[in-house]
Amino acid sequence: MEEITRPAVITAINGDEVKLRVKCRSACSSCAAKSFCGMSEAQDKEITALLPPAEKFAVGEEAEVVIPSGQGLQAVFYAYVLPLVLLVAVIVLLKALGFGDFSSGISGIIVLIPYYFGLFLVQRKLKNNFRLTIVKISSERKDTADE
Repeated sequence: MEEITRPAVITAINGDEVKLRVKCRSACSSCAAKSFCGMSEAQDKEITALLPPAEKFAVGEEAEVVIPSGQGLQAVFYAYVLPLVLLVAVIVLLKALGFGDFSSGISGIIVLIPYYFGLFLVQRKLKNNFRLTIVKISSERKDTADE
């Protein structure tokens, strides 16, 4: 299965977990109009990953975050697809029952509150399902990442 990799810098090491700072770049970084658009700004994200048992890492060292692509798709499903389906289903159901546009729309948005609260409650279980790992950046990978 394919993996998604991103370069990162280690900011802290706590037992078997590592905190990393990942520089997120937008897809439009090569666009000629990026100086006029706020979408091209890159931001740093702080994430936590598992420390491989056989490898030694140090704070400030560059590494690569590895995410199995299946986990990325699963995260997108829980964060975006399922709430969208829930929102649309509530709106369509209430419209079919004769409710107005405003009350159907507000109800669709309100139904997302318990959904995201439920995700918050099962966050530990989800955290165990979504495990990020890190690997050292090899010298040839480092050269291509700098370009």
